[in-house]
Amino acid sequence: MVSPGPEPTRMLRRKVQELNALIEVSTRITSHMALEPLLQTVVDAARELIGAEMGGLLVLDPEAPGRYEYFTVSGWPGPAGFPEGRGIFALPHKTGSPLRVATLPEHPLSVGTPAGHPPVGAFLAVPLAMRDRILGSLFLAHEPGGALFTTEDEELLLAFSTQAAIAIDNARLYSKSEELAVLKERTRISQQLHDSVSQILFALGIEVDQALKGLRANQHAAIERLIRAKQLAAEGASEIRAAIFSLAQDTDLGRPASLVFEDLVQHFEQESGIRTTLVTRGSLDMVPRALAACAGKIISESLTNVRRHSQSSVAFVAAGFDGETLVVSIQDAGQGIDDDALAGPTGLTAHYGLHAMRSLVEEFGGDFSVFRNDEGGTTVRVQLPRKAPHE
Repeated sequence: MVSPGPEPTRMLRRKVQELNALIEVSTRITSHMALEPLLQTVVDAARELIGAEMGGLLVLDPEAPGRYEYFTVSGWPGPAGFPEGRGIFALPHKTGSPLRVATLPEHPLSVGTPAGHPPVGAFLAVPLAMRDRILGSLFLAHEPGGALFTTEDEELLLAFSTQAAIAIDNARLYSKSEELAVLKERTRISQQLHDSVSQILFALGIEVDQALKGLRANQHAAIERLIRAKQLAAEGASEIRAAIFSLAQDTDLGRPASLVFEDLVQHFEQESGIRTTLVTRGSLDMVPRALAACAGKIISESLTNVRRHSQSSVAFVAAGFDGETLVVSIQDAGQGIDDDALAGPTGLTAHYGLHAMRSLVEEFGGDFSVFRNDEGGTTVRVQLPRKAPHE
C-alpha cells in the first residue's frame, strides 16, 4: 500500500482542521435561540472560520422577499441603513449561487460601496439557503491588497451557511412559538383578573349591603362590615395593579430572565416597603422567554401573598437555571401559611392565587410546592423544565 505524499497529507490535515472548526462554530450558533444575537454570532463565527477582516449578513423579510429584515455586520461599524439591493451584495440570494472575486470594485456589476463603508478588495459571498428556500446572503471581505479567498474558503463558507440558515430558521420558529405563548399568558392573566376581581367585587357588594341593613340595629357590626369592605376594595385594586404590571412586563419580549426578575423584586420592594433580596445562579439569560414569563408570574403572585398575609419584614427570591430546569423559590420570615391554604383553595376569595399558580406551573409541565419553614415563614418553590411535555 502506497502512503500519501507530503502535499496530500497536508491537504487532508487541513480538511480535518476545517471540519473541526466548522463543527465548533456550528455548535456555537445553534446554541443561540434569540434571533438578533444569533445573527451577530453567525457573522462573527464566519469571519473567524475563514479568517476574513470584515463580514456582513443580509436576511430577507419572509413576508416580503424583496425587502431586507436584518442587516448585521462584523469587523466594521456598519452603515446607518440597509443596502439598496443593487450591485453585487445582493447577487448570492438573487441567483442562489456563491460569488468570489479578487477585487470587488473591478466586478462589472459593482456600483461602489455605501458611504462610511471601508474599502473592499477580495470579496466572498454565499447564499443563506436551506433546501429550496433562500433566507439571505452571507458575505466576507478583505481590505484592498489583502489575501484572496480560495476555493476551499468558498466550500467551507457554503457548508457553514447551510448550518447558519437552519439555525436562523429555527430561531424564527422559536420566536413565533414564544409570541404565541405570551399571547396565551396574557389571555390567562385577563381570565384570572376577571375571576378574582369579580369574586372580590361580589363579596364587597354583600358586605356593603349587609352593613347598610344592620347600620341602625347594630352599628358596631356595621362598622366591622365596612372595614371588611374597605379591605376587599384594597385587594381588588391590588389585583388590578399586579395584572397591569404583569402585562407591562410582557410587552418587552427580548429581555432576559435576570432583568425580568430584578424588576419584579425592585418593584415589589418599592411598593411594599418589605426588604427583598434576589439571588441568582446559572445562566438565566439562556432561559426561554415563555418560561421566564411563567416564573415571573409566580414571583409576582408569591410576593403579593407575602405582602398580604405573611406580616414579614423581609422576603427572599432565588432563581437558578442549569440549562434544562429553571428553579425558583420565594421565601418570607412571617407567620407561616395556614392549614386551609395548604389544603387547597377555600372560601370565596381566599388562596385563589395559590390555585392559579399551581395551574400555571402544571401547564408548563412543572412542579409546584408551598410549605411552612421550620424556622418560620413560608416558601413557594417551582421547577420548570426547559421544554414542556407536549413540545
